[in-house]
Amino acid sequence: MGEIGLRFRFGRLVWTVLVTFYFLVFFRNFFADALSGSTLLPVLFAYVFVLWLSVEYYVGSPFFQSGVVEASALWRGVFAFFVYPFLGYVAADYIWWHWTQIPLPGAVFGVLGLAVFGLGVYIRLSTLLGLVAVESQPKPGQRAFLEKKFVALRFQQMCRHPRYLAVLVLMVGAALAFNSWGGLVLAGVIGLPLVLLQVRHEDKMLKGLLKTEGKRYFEQVPAFWPRFRRSD
Repeated sequence: MGEIGLRFRFGRLVWTVLVTFYFLVFFRNFFADALSGSTLLPVLFAYVFVLWLSVEYYVGSPFFQSGVVEASALWRGVFAFFVYPFLGYVAADYIWWHWTQIPLPGAVFGVLGLAVFGLGVYIRLSTLLGLVAVESQPKPGQRAFLEKKFVALRFQQMCRHPRYLAVLVLMVGAALAFNSWGGLVLAGVIGLPLVLLQVRHEDKMLKGLLKTEGKRYFEQVPAFWPRFRRSD
């Protein structure tokens, strides 16, 4: 439905592997130099983060956007100006500042945060593979069939924008992984409204895209907050 695809691209694969290897080494060395104690949890977080972005990049999925429809350049830019400084803040607060650290041992919320972040990655990648399975350029006469495949995807049955729900989960997981109550506040007060603005924008485009299944789908499936039910 967008520009996402799993076709083999040698140049892109080589570039992805090289950049991924560079950042894996970079973050391992960075945390080893910056932290005096154990680096296991932040390094694991960095590895999961880098590997997730590498997969999304290779497949052609826009970072932190859905890839289902064309994202708003405005809201994509605004969100980028929030989410990357947000990640920098929770890491810097964990390493140096300690302004908004949760007053408990870092391992307590670190493990929980990794699990929550991993859940967000799982939703992003699972929905990504689902989108790849739905052909992006249907042949004449196939649109209705492809719409049925799209709306029947597991996470699309929970909410219309599960990839944005995953973005919220990722932000919460990142804040917990770095033991930052300040990060949780930022995720809720700024991150969530920005995500919902993107959901609102893409919801209008999705309604126009789903010509045959749209009415029933919009009536039965919520936009953002999931509804857990069995698919028909």
